[in-house]
Order: sequence, then structure tokens, then C-alpha cells
Amino acid sequence: MNEYTAVIVDEIYQLGIKEAILSPGSRSTPLSMWFSEHPDIYTYLNIDERSAAFFALGIAKKKNRPVVLVCTSGSATAHYLPAVTEAKRSRIPLILLTADRPAELQNVGAPQTINQHKIFGEFLNYYEELSIPDEKQQFVYPRIVMQKAYLKCNGMNAGPVQINIPIREPLVPDLNTEYFKAGRSVHKVRIVKGKLTAHIPDDFFENKKGIIICGAQGISESPKQLISLGKQLNAPVLADPLSNIRQYEDEVIIDTYDSFLKNESAKKELVPDYILMFGQAPVSKRLQQFIAFHKNAVCVQIDVASEYRNPSLTTTFFVQAEPCKFAEGILYQNRDNTYLHQWQSWQRKMKEKLETVGQEKELFEGRIVQILQEIMPERSCLLSANSMAIRDIDYFWRAKNKKVQILCNRGTNGIDGTVSTALGIATDGQPTVLLTGDLALFHDMNGFLIGKTHQLNLTVVLLNNDGGGIFQYLPQKGKKYFEYLFSTPHGIQFSGLETLYGIHYHRVLDYGDFKRSVNRALASQGIYVIEVCTEKEKSWKLHERYTTL
Repeated sequence: MNEYTAVIVDEIYQLGIKEAILSPGSRSTPLSMWFSEHPDIYTYLNIDERSAAFFALGIAKKKNRPVVLVCTSGSATAHYLPAVTEAKRSRIPLILLTADRPAELQNVGAPQTINQHKIFGEFLNYYEELSIPDEKQQFVYPRIVMQKAYLKCNGMNAGPVQINIPIREPLVPDLNTEYFKAGRSVHKVRIVKGKLTAHIPDDFFENKKGIIICGAQGISESPKQLISLGKQLNAPVLADPLSNIRQYEDEVIIDTYDSFLKNESAKKELVPDYILMFGQAPVSKRLQQFIAFHKNAVCVQIDVASEYRNPSLTTTFFVQAEPCKFAEGILYQNRDNTYLHQWQSWQRKMKEKLETVGQEKELFEGRIVQILQEIMPERSCLLSANSMAIRDIDYFWRAKNKKVQILCNRGTNGIDGTVSTALGIATDGQPTVLLTGDLALFHDMNGFLIGKTHQLNLTVVLLNNDGGGIFQYLPQKGKKYFEYLFSTPHGIQFSGLETLYGIHYHRVLDYGDFKRSVNRALASQGIYVIEVCTEKEKSWKLHERYTTL
């Protein structure tokens, strides 16, 4: 029943940890027994948790590598506190595996049970409560949690982490060592600091087909270096719109992948041997699915801030390094451009399809994005709302030699606060445009007040499809209660913003009207809302027409 605890122990070993300090107790039984059973982890038994924690700290301090602590539930956990405070201040990597009663035994008077949630407070680098996994995830999910714990405790700013592990009875495991192998990655996961080249074989890139994925954050000072790296490796550079690599034009840049990766033939043809990932996870869900589909590829995440960005659950190497320094450390020159040409061939087909959007007569979000790219001035800034707005930018904003910075709140992907964020950006004095859907605008209409108070300049392009248009593309479409729960038509008349907040408002009738309105707004003072009304079902059909090969 608790086989997942074997997986926790094995992943600890896979990450390179060699010592575990155990303290006796009932609830931690499966963890302690599996650690004792593992042939390559040396265990120490210390009956005093306070002493055990300082003992582990001594090993970690001397050997400069993480050490694991295991204790039972209740006050046993609290005895780790003195050593945890020292580890935090001294930047010593410790991983605390604290056994706990499951949720149904919390707050009901069960013995040896206290609230262990973040019991060490500010003295932790990281905390996570391990959910008791279901059968589908019990051999993968615990490994992911251990990888995050290792990354957080042993990064540039090392320190203690706590993983709280609820365990149900029966507590004594079936010590079948085959459980150690369950859910292991195809390639052994490695977390390294600095240059990848110091930790992998010399032939890692040799005669290999690779792709470079550039997301938001982490590459603002190194886009040219990553483009150069793509040329050096003959590897396509997949440019997320928020990476701002689309401010450059180069044959190695691939910007239409979200469309052509719908095509099953493309997905099967473009098999990579390795994937280099910079910055945040990309906007494109299809790209994430592509990564997960090709799980045999060696995936390398490069991030200086030790952030765990692995939604596809396929990352093999976590490299803590500046992207530009990482790129400089790769000396291999790939002469074979066959794989790059395959990506470029699919891109050419897709671009030909996307260029026909310019002939569309109906008001369509894709054409609106294309026009914005044409008319926004150099050194201007575009903030995109989440939901469909950022996806339309991903579809229709092409890589061109034009310095328009694209921003979006992709940390949590919410639709709230976009007006206020845009006005904050506008204080810099650059021409600023907000591209937003109607629901995102509705969620932050009060943000207009500070813009009026401080006489800020902002052009708002409002794509109004009267509700949650993104659900036309999701499995909820056509299901019972779809209109009521998901499509949510609201009928709001945004023209009232003009009276309510004293800002400028105009609803466009055609593309010529849209161009004139945006140009006029960008050349004027104040806040302008330019509304483009579309129909959800018609918009969905147009997206299918123009983004499918």
C-alpha cells in the first residue's frame, strides 16, 4: 500500500545522496525500512532527533552535499528545529522527511499528531506536503517532489527543506526491491551547478538532433547568444512570444510550432535527441505535449534561480547557470543541418497558411494581432492578458527585426490585474498597448482609476467575444451547462467606461477603422479603449481554418 515510499528512497539515491539519518518511530516505518533496505545508501540510527539533525548537519557541512533526515510524526519533528535554524543561516543542505498521519487523522485527537505544516517557518528553503498518490501517479509523482526538494536545498543558496509525508496503515512494507525501479526516468536525473559540459559525456551533442526552447524570463540579456547557439548546433530555436526572441529575424528561429505541432505527422517526424529549455514553461500547451511525447529525449533545464519548471515531467538535467554562460560553455559545432531543415520546412508551410489571414474580411483576433505587430512603433511595449489573448499572440505574432517588448503575467496565468499591470508598465513612458479579452478587462476595470488620476497613457485593445471564448477549445465545449458554467455570456456594454472613468472609447467596425483608431490612440494623451467584437463560435472556426495544416 505504501510502495511510493520505496520510490522516494530510490529517487534520493538517484539524485546522488548517500547518507540518511534515521530516528525510530512507528509512522516513519516504511521510510526507515526502505532506507535500510537500499544497498547504496548508508544509514545512521540516532534515537534523539535533536542530535540526529546536528549529526546530519555535520556530514553535510564537511562533505558539501545534501543529507537526509527521517523522523516519525508529532513532537519528534519539532526536535529538528535548532539544527534547521543553523542549516538555514549557514547554508547547509538538509532534506527533512517528516512522517505524518494522513488527513483523516488530523484534528480529531489522534495520538502523536500535531500540525507539521511549515513547522520550521522561515528557516526552510522549501516545504511541500506530499499528497498520498493514487495508483497512476505513485511511482512518478514522489520522484518529482524529491527532485524539487534537492534543487531547492542544494542550489546557489543552499539550505534545509522539509517534505511532510502522510502515511496510512499498514505501515510495514513488502520489501520487494523491484519497487525501487518503478517510475525511474529513461535517463538518470542530474542536478548540477555551472557548466553542463563538466557533467555529461563529451559526445552529448555529437551527431544529435536537438531543439532549443526559449520561454519568458532568464534570457533577457542573452537572446543573441541563444540564436547563435542554435546556429552552432543546427538546432531550431523555438521562441515563445514572451522570450522576446521574436524581436529578431533569423532562419534558425521557429515561431509557428504551436500551429504545426497539431499535425500528427509533424510530431512524429521531428523526433529530438535532446531538448535545451531556457526560462519559464512555454505558453504553448502543444509544445509541452510534444516534449512529453518524446520522453526518450534528454531534457536539460537551464535556470540560474533554481526554479523547478518541469510540467511535462521529463526533465533529465537541471543546470543552475546563467544562459549566456551555459551557451559559452558549449564548444561542439554540428555540421549536419538536416534536422533543422525539417523544422524549417514545416514552418514554411505554416507561414504560407498564416499569411492568408491578411485576406480575412470578418473581424478576427488573428488579424488584429498581425495588424498590431505592423503598426506598433519601435521600443514600444505590448502587455497581453492571459487566456486567449496570449495564445493569439503565440499563433500570429511572427519573428521580425522590430523591438516590441511583449509581457504577460504568466507566473500564475490568472486573468486578474491586467489593466493595473499595464498602467504600471506605462509609467515608464514607452508607448504601451494592452491586448485583453472581455473577462480579463472586467476583472480589473477599477484599475482605470489610477491611470486617470496620474494622467497615464495607455491603448487598450479589447477583444470582446462576450464571455469565456477559450472554452470553445477545451473539452467542456458542448457539455451540459456549457453556456451557464463556462461560456458565461455577460452582455456588458463597455462603452460605459467612457462616462464611468473619463477615458476614451471606440468600437471598431472593420480593419481600416482599427488601424486608424490604434494609430490615433498611440499618438495621443490619455487612456483609449478600442473594442473589437467577435463571435465565439465563428472565431473558433477561423482559428481552426488558419492554424491547422
